[in-house]
Order: sequence, then C-alpha cells, then structure tokens
Amino acid sequence: MVGILVIALNACDLSSTNENPNQATETGINNLLPHAQVNLAYGLGGDISQYNSILMQQMAGTNREHQNVGRYNFSNTRAGDVWNSNLYGGSMNDLHLIINRASDNEAWHHRGVAKILMANALGNVVSLWNDVPYSEAFGGADNTRPAYDNAEELYEVVQSLLNDAKSDLQREVSPANVLDRADLIYGGDLELWELAANALSARFHNHRSKIDSQGSAQDVLNALDQGTFAETAENMNLNFGTEDQQANPWYNHKLSTFEDNTRLGEFFIDLLISIDDPRLSFYAEENSDGDFVGQEAGVSGTSGISNLGPYYNTPEAPVHLITYTEVKFLEAEANYRLGNYQEAADAMNEAIISSLIKITGETDDDYVDEQASEDAASIQDGGFERLMTHKYVALFLQPETFSDWRRTGIPALSPASDNVTSGTIPRRWPYPQGELNANSENVPDVSITDRVFWDQ
Repeated sequence: MVGILVIALNACDLSSTNENPNQATETGINNLLPHAQVNLAYGLGGDISQYNSILMQQMAGTNREHQNVGRYNFSNTRAGDVWNSNLYGGSMNDLHLIINRASDNEAWHHRGVAKILMANALGNVVSLWNDVPYSEAFGGADNTRPAYDNAEELYEVVQSLLNDAKSDLQREVSPANVLDRADLIYGGDLELWELAANALSARFHNHRSKIDSQGSAQDVLNALDQGTFAETAENMNLNFGTEDQQANPWYNHKLSTFEDNTRLGEFFIDLLISIDDPRLSFYAEENSDGDFVGQEAGVSGTSGISNLGPYYNTPEAPVHLITYTEVKFLEAEANYRLGNYQEAADAMNEAIISSLIKITGETDDDYVDEQASEDAASIQDGGFERLMTHKYVALFLQPETFSDWRRTGIPALSPASDNVTSGTIPRRWPYPQGELNANSENVPDVSITDRVFWDQ
C-alpha cells in the first residue's frame, strides 16, 4: 500500500483533465482513485485541519499566514489554496471523473467508493462555505462560472450520494473491476466502506442539530443502526509511510520552512492539564524546561511554547476521515438530545476509552473513573458540556471540532485578544479570491462571521 501511496503523492501535480476518458479501467480510474484519496486527505488533514484547529484554539497561529488566521484576518487567497488544489481542482474533480468513467465501465465498486468520498468532500465544503458549486462545478472550460447551489439542498445530495454508494457496493463486478490495491483506505473491503458510509451519514445528519434537534438526532441513530464501526480498527483513515516523501500533512508542515507558524494553543493545553489528561504528551511536546505551555490565541512567538507532539508529528500518522470514537460521540449526543440518558452515558464512556487506547496505547482506569464514569442521572445534569468537551479533546486536529463548536458553543472560547472582527470568532471560511475574480456574479456576499445554514 505504501508504494501506491508514493505514486499517488508524486502524481498530485498532474492534471486529471489530461487523461483520455476512453482509457481502460486499469490506467484510468485505478490511477485516479488513490490520487483522489490522497488529495482529499491532504486537504482535510492539512490546511483545513491547521486553520480550523487555530480557530478552535487547539493550536495557535504563531507566525505568518497562520497568525493572520489566528487574528481572524483569514484571507481569500489562503482559503483558495485548499479549494483549488485539494478540493474542487483536485479530489472532487477526480471523483467526478471516476463516477462517470466507472458507470461506463460497470466498475460499480469504484463508483460506490467515489460517491462516499465525494459525499465527505461535499459535506465538508458546505460546512466551511455554505452555498457552493456542485451541479455545475465540473464543466471545466465549458463552464468557468458555475452556479452556487443551495447549501441545505446540498446536504440532501450528500445523503443521496451515501445511499447510492451502498447500492453500488452491493452490485456484482467483473474480476477486472475489483477495487483491490486501487483503494488506499480499506484495500477494497466493501463491508468497511458500507460502515463508513453510515458513519458519515450520521455525522452530516448531526450537523442539523440546531435547526431540528429531535429529528436530526433520530436520523443519526437510524444511520448508525444500519451498521457502522464497532472498533477503532475499522476507522476510515488514510495511512502514510515512514519516509519524509510519504509523510502525513502535519509532519510535512513541521518539516517545512513554515514550521514556526503553529504551536499548541493555550486554551487546549490548559484544559488538558486541568483534567490531567493522559493524551497530553502525545498531542504536545514539552518545552525546554520540561513543561507543557500553549500560546495565547492571536499572539505571535514560539519561545517556550510546546510544539506538536508525536501522535501527529510523525511521518506515518494517519489522517482520520471518520473514526469509531467520533461515531460513539455521535451516538451519545443523539441519545442525549432524545432523552435516552443511560444510552448517552454508555456511548460517551466508550468514546473516551476508545480515544485513550487509540492515542496512548492503553486505557487509564483513574482517568476513566474521573472523566468517563457517567450514568443516566449525572449526564442528564450537566453532562452535555462534559460530553462535547471530551469530543473536542478526542478529535484533536480533526476538522469536525469547528462544526461541533458552531452547533453547541462548547467549549466556551474567548476570542483572540488581537483580532480584526470586533471580537467575533469566525463561523465560516471566506470564499476563494479566484472565485471572487472569475465568478463574482455567483459568489454570495458574506463575511466570515456570517453563519452557514445549520448554524442558526
């Protein structure tokens, strides 16, 4: 698998529009799929992870463009990098090609996987920008000014893609169209892809909690009841190699000349210290004095501030697309909103325990007794804040924390002391400068403090 990953990484500067649409499956979609998987993982685990984690004060922007994001001076050009390279101009375009070519070749499993990945990409794009192109997004030179589709309707598209994908995965294919090594995430295991589809369905239903608390909660549980992850070994991860040229995006960021752009955030470090969290030394490095210290939001400088720890700052660290831990938190929150407090407590306990084992390699009985021993009565009385705070800790550097904070207001973050938004933490990303230049008649007129449709 690592060999294919290296090929996919080396191919990231190749335009899929130069490929012959009539090529055989082996040299068409089998090359596009790993390329799309790596590109999407680099987008979600790279710029999106970095900037969201700064806004959510897990990390601090301590220099250059990352400090600007930490001060909420989030440029349209910076937002456009991931839009153009990893999303629309990268993975989403490739996935669109795969879906069309797989239909022509009756490669139903490739099409099903591509639809799941497209659903995840589209759901994340809408959660960051709200109204975005989709129905006209992949016309290339024939349509350089695509319409922007309604965000709420695009969430329905996300669910349709996931449902259609499961149907594709259940169809028979010829031996020539077996996924196998073209799939870097699950190695062609169709059952795991179905579990992932249900997990993603639950996540995007959960985003609607503020506009339909009861209905969205039931939709979450209905999705999970169709079958989803039962252990961390089933996580939807993209794993990276042990060499620098095969490394995950956070490690590559720390290898670069922009390494001093980020350090651990003060709020996050202080939170972990306050609850004596055993994941602290995995998430963060000690400074030269042997202490864990975070930087204040919006403030520059790295002296004495903890750098990123070994869980993510190693070449082989995975990008988590969705995990068993997140699924258990989804189950816990949905049950809490429906008044099923014992079920909520049980799921929250398992979420915390699974995160501890995944991050540290073992559980911590004292910590579990202190933090995860909830019963129906205790979680009903103030337990929701604890639930969402632990999700914020467990999903360290995962983009979903930004969605959770916008939905719940947990954790209670104070704005960066030095900011350009009159003390308002951004609630969305700015539209890319390229879109403002070339497609201005379709780009909505909004600011980064305006809210996406489900954040009302």
